[in-house]
Amino acid sequence: MVKRADCVELLKAADAARAQKQPELAADLASACTADKLAALLDQVPPAQALLWCGRAAAAQQKGCGPARIAELAAKLNPRLTIGPSDESTPLDPLLGGALGELGKDLNLSWSAQDPDVVVGKLAVAVEHATSSTIATVADAKGKKVRVPATQHRFVARSEAQVVLGSKTRTLRAQEEARDLTWEAAPKLAVAAKFDPSVPPEAELKKRAVLAWVRTLARALAANPPEGVDITDEKGCVAYGLSLNLTSGDPAAAASGSGDPAKVAACEKLLGEPPGAGIPVP
Repeated sequence: MVKRADCVELLKAADAARAQKQPELAADLASACTADKLAALLDQVPPAQALLWCGRAAAAQQKGCGPARIAELAAKLNPRLTIGPSDESTPLDPLLGGALGELGKDLNLSWSAQDPDVVVGKLAVAVEHATSSTIATVADAKGKKVRVPATQHRFVARSEAQVVLGSKTRTLRAQEEARDLTWEAAPKLAVAAKFDPSVPPEAELKKRAVLAWVRTLARALAANPPEGVDITDEKGCVAYGLSLNLTSGDPAAAASGSGDPAKVAACEKLLGEPPGAGIPVP
């Protein structure tokens, strides 16, 4: 079988061997799935399945996938998650609600005031305006480029909020900025004045900053998936396994069957794993 089987058959057989407490057989089977064949398999499947193939190889004591590839796949996993306040009476910030409406479908994020998977604090958003002196190259009345004293305007919209990630509370920050120049009229150079900087309105800058914050949150959750993730689909089970590994500090924890027994059993069934194989993720 080892000589003629492909990586799918080999790694599934290795999982079955692990579940039957035959680690040497599992390692022998998985070793026949070479690094180039494993890489080719990963390119053909969605991120959740790719992480499982990486995990099956690693659980059988093979090299599996490198940290960069694992991080890349985890960033694309996007399991279904809800975010919300610690106090369910706290209303949804309109800016955050708008950002979730725009990005929530792609990132698989939604708001839930009751028992959210991820607790977030109050979102603070502000716009700062700073100026500095500079020299601008502008066109005169005849289109000739000339240099004149100018003021550079920098508008920075910042957004931040605390988020519970695993056992820690972190402050996540994001910002968007816009810049433009203004200058006084220079009659001797035939240059007309420009008094107002051409930048988006403050409301638009705030909106962009909150969109950036939601993307930052999604990246943070990819690196720190919560144990409370919904495990009713493949993405959720993979994220749950990644969370178990992260929380325990042991990359083999999920594949060893650690975690809530009922959740692990449900995920084994959903993922087509033999009982006792755990959730094989790297």
